[in-house]
Amino acid sequence: MIQVKKASGDLEPFSEEKVTSSLLRAGADTALSEQIVAHVKKELYDGIPTQKIYSHIFELLKKERSPLSGRYNLKKAIMDLGPTGYPFEKFIGALLQHSGYRVETGVEVRGRCVSHEIDVIAQKDDQHIMVECKFHNQPGTRSDVKVALYVKARFDDLKATFTQGWLVTNTKLTSDAIQYGECAGMKLVGWSYPASGALQNLIEQSGLHPITCLTSLSQNQKQTLLSSNIVLCRDIATAKQEVLSSLALSDEQKTRLFAEIGAMCTVKGGEKL
Repeated sequence: MIQVKKASGDLEPFSEEKVTSSLLRAGADTALSEQIVAHVKKELYDGIPTQKIYSHIFELLKKERSPLSGRYNLKKAIMDLGPTGYPFEKFIGALLQHSGYRVETGVEVRGRCVSHEIDVIAQKDDQHIMVECKFHNQPGTRSDVKVALYVKARFDDLKATFTQGWLVTNTKLTSDAIQYGECAGMKLVGWSYPASGALQNLIEQSGLHPITCLTSLSQNQKQTLLSSNIVLCRDIATAKQEVLSSLALSDEQKTRLFAEIGAMCTVKGGEKL
């Protein structure tokens, strides 16, 4: 059985089912999924890094259909929102707005003991939630129990103001973080957690993909947009003209960009925060 090396350094058996599932989730049909899986299996060797498999699949999808490669690229695209966590906070705020919350980001709130800058404040009905966004830009990094303890301590100082404290991260959570968070009454959202409402599911269902998913823009062009506080693909269409002009796109490149955005930002409904 072929063993693959994860970003964390751990080895696990190659799973054809996982690859197929990720392709179908990105929007590939069954025939294309089977074709790519067959191609990947020919390239396998014991100890192959999962990143190498991922990059190979990404290039195959890019040749076939650009929007599919962008969706498949989602985990890396979220990491590419860095190096700071600010764009990620805006991104989570947008997901919450899609779920019907009124949202503020980067607000200072006085607690019982000290003041705290809250990443995202979300309100809906009788819910008044503080959201701590933990952003990582290195593959294999997990949000551990220390992060959950930190968020709970902040919430305890602010519980006169908020009804619940949330921890939202772009990576996986350790089992201890999950165990503590569930025991402490926190809401945790991460990569592949919880089973219903994990971060990637929320993004795919809402169509709120980050601009870093787009294959029709260079890294420099994406950074230009992020520096102008444009985080979502759909927001490019309403960006100020001077921002779009700074991308120096030809008419053909603009056509390709907006076609990709249109294909990417498909709202499927379903899961919300």
